[in-house]
Amino acid sequence: MEQSELRSWIEHRAEMLWVCVKCLVLMIVGIALAISWGSLSDNAELALSITVAVVGLFLWFGSHGAIMDIAAMRSDMDDALASTTFGKQFSKAPFPVYLILNAAAMLGSSVMLVIVINA
Repeated sequence: MEQSELRSWIEHRAEMLWVCVKCLVLMIVGIALAISWGSLSDNAELALSITVAVVGLFLWFGSHGAIMDIAAMRSDMDDALASTTFGKQFSKAPFPVYLILNAAAMLGSSVMLVIVINA
């Protein structure tokens, strides 16, 4: 794989990760506003809870896949790129920690929102 192509794939997956984070923040703000404007009926609470759970799971899958793809791209670096400062830092990035933090943020936020909706 050409190194310019590798960089563009990493950039693409990082943009997908950024979109997932922005969607999560928008979902949190939207639910907070919906709850603060008034009480929801029981049917609306159930529908909103299911929607939050499904969207949260979808965002987690998307962000998890992006992180895994970025981590897998470490093995595609050639020797010239691997010897640069970027390559050295990229090779030793703690991707398992990123996956744990991602799961805590994406799934934890969704669970928190479902609890808040039904409180």
